[in-house]
Amino acid sequence: MVCKYSKDLKTFAEKDFDPKKWINTAWSGAGNQEKEIFVANTVARLQLYMKQLSNSLDETATQIVSSIPRTLQEASSLQLEAALLQEQLKSLEQNVQGVEEQTGHSIKSLQKIDQLKTRLENAASSLREADKWVALAQSLEDTLDSGVPTNKEKLATLAEQVHAMTTSLEALSDSAEYESKRLQLTTLYNRLEAAISPPFMEALTMMDADRSSSYVSLFVSMSRVSSALRCWRRASAAARASRWTRLATHTPRAATHLLMDDAHAQVMEWLVSVVSCEAPLAELVRLHTDLLLSLDPSITKIVTAQFKLCQTPEDGLTYLTDLRADLDHYRDRVRDLLDSHKYNKEVVSEAALRELGVSLYSPLKALLPQYTELQTSLLLASLDDPALHTYLLPARPTGPALFVFGRGHPSPPPPAVPQADLLDYSRGLLTVCERSQDRLSSAYSKGRMIAGPAIYGYFAPAAESYLSSVLSLVSRHSRAVESSFLSCRSSSLSPLAPAALVLERAAALLPPVPPPTSDACAPPNILYDLGRLLSSGSAPSAPSLSAALQRTRDALNALSRNILRSPIDLQLDKIPQLSSWRHNDALSTELPDFALSPQEYITEVGQYLMTLPQHLELHLGDARAPWTILAELCTHTCEVYAQKILTIRNMDELGTKRCLTDIVYLSSVVEDLGSSITPALKNLENSLRAASHTHTQT
Repeated sequence: MVCKYSKDLKTFAEKDFDPKKWINTAWSGAGNQEKEIFVANTVARLQLYMKQLSNSLDETATQIVSSIPRTLQEASSLQLEAALLQEQLKSLEQNVQGVEEQTGHSIKSLQKIDQLKTRLENAASSLREADKWVALAQSLEDTLDSGVPTNKEKLATLAEQVHAMTTSLEALSDSAEYESKRLQLTTLYNRLEAAISPPFMEALTMMDADRSSSYVSLFVSMSRVSSALRCWRRASAAARASRWTRLATHTPRAATHLLMDDAHAQVMEWLVSVVSCEAPLAELVRLHTDLLLSLDPSITKIVTAQFKLCQTPEDGLTYLTDLRADLDHYRDRVRDLLDSHKYNKEVVSEAALRELGVSLYSPLKALLPQYTELQTSLLLASLDDPALHTYLLPARPTGPALFVFGRGHPSPPPPAVPQADLLDYSRGLLTVCERSQDRLSSAYSKGRMIAGPAIYGYFAPAAESYLSSVLSLVSRHSRAVESSFLSCRSSSLSPLAPAALVLERAAALLPPVPPPTSDACAPPNILYDLGRLLSSGSAPSAPSLSAALQRTRDALNALSRNILRSPIDLQLDKIPQLSSWRHNDALSTELPDFALSPQEYITEVGQYLMTLPQHLELHLGDARAPWTILAELCTHTCEVYAQKILTIRNMDELGTKRCLTDIVYLSSVVEDLGSSITPALKNLENSLRAASHTHTQT
């Protein structure tokens, strides 16, 4: 019944069943049927569904109740069977435990028997190895007593015997006599190594690969490949040292050629094929490092002797540059050798390459202190170039006399320049200062070609010495200009003003010591990092001339301004002593303001200021500099003028009018020059006008 009506009742069983929605749906399907009839039919139908559903539930409940006793009976039967099975499992467990107890004793017995068998076999093997060891040791001692054979076949047999002794000792590692036998074997190996080392080195020296391989087999059998490599290094070093002493000419290029001439063959034919070295490149680097330090005569001694033959600083710097090129040539060949064997995946440690680089560039490092003296001589010699400044210095001797090792550099003699040539002297210094930047930059660039960034610690003292000399020349000349100025002050523009202005401009152009520079790209490896290879352990510091340079610039600025202000100050000093400020007659006092003219002292100042720009433009490089100086002079004039007016005593009414006329004139001049009077002078003018107005009213 449930299945029969399940489709009709499915709508009522849904979780989201909505009675209103269902009634509206049923009503919409009624068509034109009367409402009362449709409702009655629908209610009757729903009641029928409810009755059918109740009957179906009753029948299902009856069936369930009737089947429960049978289900309970089957469950009881199943419970009894489970209890019986549990008893059987307990019995089986007891039987298994009994079997385990019986077989456990048998397994332990079998284990003991197997351990006993193993010990017996080990004891028998140890006895056999002990007998074999005694025989081998006695045979090796007999061989050492009678002399190690040199025949290739006998050497191969001896190598097999040595290998057998090593294997036999490993088999006796659990023996009580192992330590004593190990010491005995070590002693025998030491004797054997001492016996075969001389003939092995002889074979290496004679380039006999077959004999050398036989001896290498012995070293390998003794697990002493490092001893074979040591013999190879000694033989190779001795052969190259002998070739070095036989050379007719000893030069750095000859030394590096001697090292790299057969480097590839040493790696492939000897270190790899004969000596069986696992790190042939590292071994070759170690050999070259030792040779660079042990050649006699050493490369450092050779380059030092050759360097002393240089006659001029130019020759000395050229020699250092060529030395760097020779050493770089060897470095590049080493890099090519390392790159050509990259397929072996061997990587030489940075520490080993650093030791090689330090040894390679040690001759250059020994000469770098001389670079400072060379560069200082060249820079100071540039001050004697007549093409730069004819009037700068008397000619000094040039050539070898300027370059004497260990004697320093004589200071330039003080110039004896007549006063008429002071401007030319200033122009010469200006030329020097203008070219100093390029000269120092060029010298530093050439220095980097000698030692890379490591040159800075040796270049900076030379640059400081040069700049100090130029600064000394500027200071001494400024004192000469100042002395001439103090001895002949006048009310007109001094001819010393151009000399002072040009000298001030020269000091402003004098550069500082160039800062250190580093390479834009990181070196490919340590052999190219001269900054680290030639480092003395402490970072070089740039010398500082900034304080002295600033003091000189301030002194020159003050000197040039004093010279330019001098005509103004001389005219303004007349103000307190002028008689026009007081004791004027009554008739003169009644004169109108427009009838008054500026007095002579102020017109002299005005004319001086108005004509000054054309003089300044001739000696100042910057187009705005003359107007900057004029603004300073106008300000100074107004300030001093105000101070001088305040010192006037007993100024009468006409004197006040004259003073106001002078101030108005100065104001117009200052405004024409693009400046303005100072607030102090403006306030003083206002005060004087107020006083004049009071007198008029009175």
